[in-house]
Amino acid sequence: MRVLILGAGAMGSAVGGFLADAGHEVTLVGRQSHMRAVEERGLFITGIWGERLVRRLTTRTTVSGLKAGAFDLILITVKSYNTAEAVRSIAPLVDENTLVCSYQNGLGNAELIAEAVGWERTVGARAIFGVRVLEPGSIEITVIANPTALGVYGPSAPADRVRAIVAAMEAAGLPTVYTDEIATVLWSKVAYNSALNPLSALLDVPYGALLDTDHTRRIMIEVVEELYAVAKAMAVPLRPAGADEYITLLFDELIPPTAAHYASMREDFVHRRRTEIDALNGAVCGYGEEYGVPCPTNTLLTRLVRAREHALGVW
Repeated sequence: MRVLILGAGAMGSAVGGFLADAGHEVTLVGRQSHMRAVEERGLFITGIWGERLVRRLTTRTTVSGLKAGAFDLILITVKSYNTAEAVRSIAPLVDENTLVCSYQNGLGNAELIAEAVGWERTVGARAIFGVRVLEPGSIEITVIANPTALGVYGPSAPADRVRAIVAAMEAAGLPTVYTDEIATVLWSKVAYNSALNPLSALLDVPYGALLDTDHTRRIMIEVVEELYAVAKAMAVPLRPAGADEYITLLFDELIPPTAAHYASMREDFVHRRRTEIDALNGAVCGYGEEYGVPCPTNTLLTRLVRAREHALGVW
């Protein structure tokens, strides 16, 4: 495949590195310091999937000068608040044979892509593995919860091509599966992130501590109940089907293995970076307003995170 990865930080570099090492033609677009290091020394990957040095990568800091039809697959791996700008930049590169994949967190990214290139060229992805940049040109794969899931949003999209992409990623060493329920899978991840990330960041505690008090348990329950009500209004099927079932799953099975983990949103606060709250709780609130579903707890958490960003001088 000919693959363009826009926003090649930790996650994008990992996917691009493994694909390039497997023989695919990969172009990374990312920050200058990281791209320069990769160009000069190659991309060094370490962590739970072993060590490798990947040199077969083309690096760029912008998409300027690239031509339409030059890529079979474009992966967007920028933060969700940069999706609109990213889509505008790659739209001229898309032709009838190009697929564009939102390899990102949160809700609303696929919709922005589809507005520009059509649902028939839009691919969704749910990635649940952790990567960090150790230094420019060097990344570490830290943890994986489940294989990455790729899927399309309707019958007009080429599911067979996406299945072939899944097979290529799996063969390259990136655990990946195909799903016929990409929206369901993405909403389930958002339920997890929305319940845990703002509280972990605002209270400066790991996930496990959120089970220690009735206060935080009640907040997480309300976040999930509101999200399920919004999804029902939008006719998005969720797994498990009911909020009570999901809350039991969250408390008994999902949180305990990651009890010592802090939300990446906390790291955003530490490094005075903008968070992705608008694609998580903020997105739930936005859809709730559109569909007439009150979301007071998600709204409060969104406002608190935005207030914290403002206090840190992010805005």
